[in-house]
Amino acid sequence: MTTRIPTTSSPNNVDITELKPDDLVLAHSKPSLIAISPVTSIRTALQLLQNNKITSLPICSHDSTQVVSIINLFDILLYLVGGDDNDNQLNKTTQKLDDSIENVLGLDTDRESYWMHKTDSQDTLFDTLRAFASGVHRSLVVNYGNPKGSPWLLSQTDIIRHIYHYPGSIANIIDVNTSVGHLGFDKNPPLVSVKANQSALSGYKLLAEKNVSGVPIVDDDGNLVGDLCLEDLPSANLDTFELLTLPCVEYIQHRPSTLALPVATPNTTLQNVIENFLKLDTHRVWIKQSEESGKVIGVISMSDVIGLLCSKKNT
Repeated sequence: MTTRIPTTSSPNNVDITELKPDDLVLAHSKPSLIAISPVTSIRTALQLLQNNKITSLPICSHDSTQVVSIINLFDILLYLVGGDDNDNQLNKTTQKLDDSIENVLGLDTDRESYWMHKTDSQDTLFDTLRAFASGVHRSLVVNYGNPKGSPWLLSQTDIIRHIYHYPGSIANIIDVNTSVGHLGFDKNPPLVSVKANQSALSGYKLLAEKNVSGVPIVDDDGNLVGDLCLEDLPSANLDTFELLTLPCVEYIQHRPSTLALPVATPNTTLQNVIENFLKLDTHRVWIKQSEESGKVIGVISMSDVIGLLCSKKNT
């Protein structure tokens, strides 16, 4: 693991948009980057994901060690099930598992996996925050002034965790005691939802179709009973993929954790939402009409919070 020396002595007092990547305290405990060749087999990639307990792998170019894209477990799942419309069977043929990982990338340039966002370690975070606000989840931090420096992955979660530990880093941008209703997120309904009795696999296919990372699971009356999210995918062990044929409401019972469903009301503060992101290990919080209601009227994600910071900074 490469040790990076903080360049800011008190990140609590520095506007997060003016910090550089290495100023983030958690940046200095980041594990060494694991990257693979584009001709690596899907089988090998899955083994790396499982052995290292990670969900994504940067991919190098064909003729160098430069990282040019990133692949995740969701991308691999979609490739393995291919165009199969039968959600009760998973295509796990030996032929596909031996395909090169670059085949998984496909030609959909709108997907994050097609390209790799990069951040110069000597630049401030503002441009990267704007990329995160647009839906990018990770950025490769590179020191272009020191080619021998070790690149590392910066994530949305890293930003949210820094804000949680150093609230002063956004104090001049927004009051974290503001309610999500006042910020308008109760009028930001989810794009789509899934039924409790439809298969988890069909739900994940819907995530890909709508280009979202999470959806609420609702019963026949439209009440919230759970959620289906990319971060809840089973491990890279192919044996666990069979769980995806279960109805959504049964599938979520097999999650490794028993964390509570991330919910809020219009009166919930932004501070509480940020806390829930981290304590409930989620990228989004569903907003209900009230504590007693089961109706979802809005959603606030990490991208939304980061986007709010960027918009307030611009005004």
